[in-house]
Amino acid sequence: MPHQGAFHPRKFRGQGGFVITLELIIIISILGFGTLVGIVMIRDALVKHYVAKQSSETLVADAAGRVLGEAIDFDEHDAPRIFFVDRSQETAYRTLIGVRDDRFTSREAVYYSGTACTGVPCIKTTSDELTSSRGTDYLSGTGNVSYFNALQGGPNYAVGRGDQGLPGHLFRESPLMCPLEPSQVQSRWMSQKVASGEPCESIKLEDEVKTPAFTGCLIDAPLDEVEDPFPGSSTALGNTNASTDTSSVGESVACDCPESMEDQGDILSLYAGAIETLLDSTVLTLNSALLITGQEIPAMDVGKICCPINSDLDEDELVNGVVYIVLQEQVSQLDLAAFPAVQQTINTTLAPMAGDLSCSSPVILKSADSVPDPNEPDANALETFAAPFWVNLPGAASDEWYSTPPTEGEGW
Repeated sequence: MPHQGAFHPRKFRGQGGFVITLELIIIISILGFGTLVGIVMIRDALVKHYVAKQSSETLVADAAGRVLGEAIDFDEHDAPRIFFVDRSQETAYRTLIGVRDDRFTSREAVYYSGTACTGVPCIKTTSDELTSSRGTDYLSGTGNVSYFNALQGGPNYAVGRGDQGLPGHLFRESPLMCPLEPSQVQSRWMSQKVASGEPCESIKLEDEVKTPAFTGCLIDAPLDEVEDPFPGSSTALGNTNASTDTSSVGESVACDCPESMEDQGDILSLYAGAIETLLDSTVLTLNSALLITGQEIPAMDVGKICCPINSDLDEDELVNGVVYIVLQEQVSQLDLAAFPAVQQTINTTLAPMAGDLSCSSPVILKSADSVPDPNEPDANALETFAAPFWVNLPGAASDEWYSTPPTEGEGW
């Protein structure tokens, strides 16, 4: 019979297991409670940060308090601009909309067939620098071109006249051409214009816009310095090794069109024969008058004429214009101060050919479609918002917490 106080291994092992389990429960409880407290603290910190962030954001709302969006930047008139995402097509595009107190604005304009911005609406294509280089201040280079629209590779967007005038509707370039010729346009809605009342203005567009051609590469190297592509003639067209310095014997410096311009050699070559004939005969006449001076106009090649990309060299008066510019440059290098009669003869000979070379680019107008409201397809995207528009004020700094009940439908 075992001693009463003897060691009992089985009983000890049972008690040991109970102690370990109790300690584990205590540890898990402490860690769980600490984790819960930490999560609550992180949640409160995030909510406080979100509220503080909201108080510093500039939110744009309409007269009914409906938020249009957050201002991503401000235009030159301090009007906030927001993004509008057009999801009414297969591919979604963004566009920038400025919001003033009484109207929506855009960089682009909407053109109309009637007066007072009524009738058929049309819109220009994106990146139309050639025909929209003049802005609301009528200074070159400040035109109403939205490069953001162009960067997306999608349609052009613009704010035009609404059914009631202001605050305006949003329009989108369609694949269809405008049913109007540019010369038939009578008015345009220039929403970014600072004006009291509706920013509608009368306008007269031309079917084509003319810009000066670049003639800095027009005079090429002397014939004895380069291979003559037109043997038997004292002049040649289309030489690619053009040189603007005819006094540098033995040198040939390539002359290239400036950036954003392209060579019009395809058009110039069509008139090569006529240009050579007129140039040869005129040089012969001028050199006869220059015999008394001991000077003469040297043989030269006709190089390049450059036009802005997407424009073409005007063919009207092209032959006379090329010959006039080439010979005027050559005559300017002669010393005729002591021979006024010779100078007068030269001026008289060249006068009938005087003229500038120009390039033409067509004004392209596309039909403008109303951008639909995502919730009401029959309404314009901007139609449901009413002026006056306003922005929120920054919130006061406070550590007090406020409970905000969820809005109807939130979370669905």
